[in-house]
Amino acid sequence: MFRPQAIGAVCFALALLVSAQPTAAAKPTVTGQIQPDFSVEVKYGVLVGLTGDAAAGGQAWDQAVRVAVDYINQTLQQNGYSNQLAATLVDSQDSEGNAQRGVEAAQKLVSIDNVNVVVGDLFSSVTSAVAPAVIIPNNVLEFTGGTNPSLTQLNPAGGPTLLWQPVAADDLQGRVLAKLMRDDFGTSATVNIGVRNDAYGTGLSDVFKTAWTARGGTVGKVVTYNPTQPTFDTEAQQLVDGNPDAWLFTDFCQTFAKLVGPLQRTGKWDGARTWGGDALTNCGTSVPDAAIPGMRSVQANASAGSSFADYQQLFQANAQTGVTFSAFTAEAFDSVFIAFLGAVAARSSDPAAISAKITDITNPPGQDYTFLQLNDAIQALLAGQQIHFNGASGALNFAPGGRVTATAYDVWQVAPVKSASIVQTVNFAP
Repeated sequence: MFRPQAIGAVCFALALLVSAQPTAAAKPTVTGQIQPDFSVEVKYGVLVGLTGDAAAGGQAWDQAVRVAVDYINQTLQQNGYSNQLAATLVDSQDSEGNAQRGVEAAQKLVSIDNVNVVVGDLFSSVTSAVAPAVIIPNNVLEFTGGTNPSLTQLNPAGGPTLLWQPVAADDLQGRVLAKLMRDDFGTSATVNIGVRNDAYGTGLSDVFKTAWTARGGTVGKVVTYNPTQPTFDTEAQQLVDGNPDAWLFTDFCQTFAKLVGPLQRTGKWDGARTWGGDALTNCGTSVPDAAIPGMRSVQANASAGSSFADYQQLFQANAQTGVTFSAFTAEAFDSVFIAFLGAVAARSSDPAAISAKITDITNPPGQDYTFLQLNDAIQALLAGQQIHFNGASGALNFAPGGRVTATAYDVWQVAPVKSASIVQTVNFAP
């Protein structure tokens, strides 16, 4: 997933770098294009855990935003818009995955950096603290990577939708997990659940419990733990109590890794009968101790867009060396383009004005455009036409309240060598 490093691959690396530059705007024809009669600069800030439990994912999320902003500005320069249109990444702030720290970081982005758009956080607990304290009172847009289904309910009734959720929420994911585990273990199976004590862990586990018991399944032990605990031996003993048929963990890789040893020492835990939520997908790339052979996890398909392969190539050619590509970062990448095209459609960088255009530009019946046709999409908007921006993650189709609906989910399974791969993709009809 990294850029070629071998000496003998220098030519290939150069070819890859060139091919990953903005393809739709590589040979622009500025003459004859509609030029904007207004000026807009969209200022972005990244809020994400660059250290802590989700550092690897946070760093990739940050790089996705940087790659998107750079791509937009290259396209603008090549097509003669640079004097009127601009995208600026002002700062990236480390929330550390902590709600209080997230609020402080968001205040810096909003009050000092004067950003229009915040991309992040991945932690639902951080977003649920930041949105009412900083984002909404200051009329700023936020595109969260958090999956708790209650997040978009923070948008005030009757006001602009300022909090947008480009990732599928857990009220779908929890039901998908229940369906897949019923197929695997039977409708009357008993499941013990390990729950990270935050908005993500409790929210996802609550949805699963409701869906699991509604079809005849039994929930045995529900063990909630704090990520900062020094030991997890007591919790491990509780989790294997009652000889359950299966286990579900709603946790992040770094914390789950601390549980693995205590669980294995019980002699009663079976990784092949264990499932996890989306935050436990592909742990082996960053936290190998959390990658248990045979263990499965579910993640909303973030690679359904026709331009996903082009995005992956762009990321791998331009992101900081050492940052591992992850499919979910397409949601951050897409968010940058949504906000920018919304600003062009609104002819304004005011977050409320951008918000009013988001559903228009991410739904039919407008002509479809991907990031590869950014210049064409801008031209269509300048001509007063409706567009349907299709993200690298898929068709988007934002609802007015700020949510997307994902019906495709990938099942990941860890191999004996601790690498994980997609073994199944399911379509889920709510």
